[in-house]
Amino acid sequence: MNYRLFTVFATLLLALSCQKTPDQNQVVERFTSIEGLEDCKVSAAAVVARSVKFSATGKWEASSDASWVSFSKGWGYAGTFTVDVEVEANNTTDKRSANVVFTCGEDTKTLYLLQEGASDTPGPEPDKGGPYITDPFSAELVFSTGRLRTTSAVMQSFDLDLQLGRIYYSQLNNKFRAYLSEGLINSTTQPPMMTLNYFGHASNFTLEIAADGKKYIWIDNFSSKNASGDYWGSTVISRIPFSTGTTINAWEAPENYYFGENNISGAVDIEGDMLTTLGISSGNCNTYKLSDLQALPIEDITLPEVTYGGEDKAPHPLTTTRHTIKARDCTKVNPIGHFVIPRENYIDGTQVSWQGFDIHDGLIYQAQGNGHEDGTPSPGWLQIRGIDGSTILPLTKIAALEDVGALKDAGITDIGYMEPEGVKVRGDYLYLGFASKKADGVRMGTIFRYSKEAFKTRSSSPGGK
Repeated sequence: MNYRLFTVFATLLLALSCQKTPDQNQVVERFTSIEGLEDCKVSAAAVVARSVKFSATGKWEASSDASWVSFSKGWGYAGTFTVDVEVEANNTTDKRSANVVFTCGEDTKTLYLLQEGASDTPGPEPDKGGPYITDPFSAELVFSTGRLRTTSAVMQSFDLDLQLGRIYYSQLNNKFRAYLSEGLINSTTQPPMMTLNYFGHASNFTLEIAADGKKYIWIDNFSSKNASGDYWGSTVISRIPFSTGTTINAWEAPENYYFGENNISGAVDIEGDMLTTLGISSGNCNTYKLSDLQALPIEDITLPEVTYGGEDKAPHPLTTTRHTIKARDCTKVNPIGHFVIPRENYIDGTQVSWQGFDIHDGLIYQAQGNGHEDGTPSPGWLQIRGIDGSTILPLTKIAALEDVGALKDAGITDIGYMEPEGVKVRGDYLYLGFASKKADGVRMGTIFRYSKEAFKTRSSSPGGK
């Protein structure tokens, strides 16, 4: 064979042997599985419209043609994921639709959403009366049953951002720390949180949304660890910026209000210019003009001695000390309202727990009760008083808790556990929070909604249980 021809032939064979076939050793970017793409119709409220679960072999992305749709995670790489498709509240009377597209390489999957207009969403109508605190359970009462930050820790209180459709929860975990989390109405995913160390029991807090959109939490602070490892004895109400993913120790709160009474919690009505403190031990209920307190000078105040730390995962060893902090001395201001809330007992002599309160338009709303998980109803009550102690609604049983069967059918609890945990008045409605739980031990945050003005005064006292 001609040497030159042989060389050309050999070179051609070598090139052909090294050439890869199309896509050889190259992973095709696509979805290997995907669930949750059925057409979806949702209410006008801000909700998680659908949870989409999928496995992707490469980089993926979620997008929508509507600005009112968002995602718990908008993109990622190869792996298995669950993405919540979230929708904002529709405040118009018109229905609206959106297409949601999941893309991986050239593989695209589409989810169609239809959201009802506000007029299409049934709900309590105050002008027609009810629902009443003394009404039995019905589906229209349920405003939200949402996932908490951790399903093993008890919800302690809540507040609402109705404009953005967000619920804020407090939970007590490991006793020394409280979680503040933010989630959508009826959310099924774990919400992001902020951690508070050594503040206290987190049994009541108020969300403030400032004019610039920044969010603040008013909450009791500077508690002390007792022999049981619980933190009680707050003497200060602190105002702290809300920021998920952060941790703050008690003495790091930037704005503090000292009241001199041991073991207090607080509630704030920003628009009504009122702040109310409730003495958990004394029953003293004092209401102040918020602007009077904010006008006080900031000074050095040495607080009563506290003990904190030493727990597993606590960032500090067991410590007993007296903190000197920058605060406003609210003992220098006279309250504009004062009365004492009496303690109630069950017929067996045990004490009814106080479960949070709110101040709104000069009225104080307080929840009481306890949680049962033996299949019997959890007792709960609501009372409403003026800031001078005048009775607007006597201690009245929350009748919706009595029907364990209906609560089970609604998927809320199958063991009767509905511990009252907070009350808020926002807009035309009153919201009651409950730490609900099923037999599987998973705790959820359930909120009932009542008409603010529609109350019957037929009551059932703890002593008559």
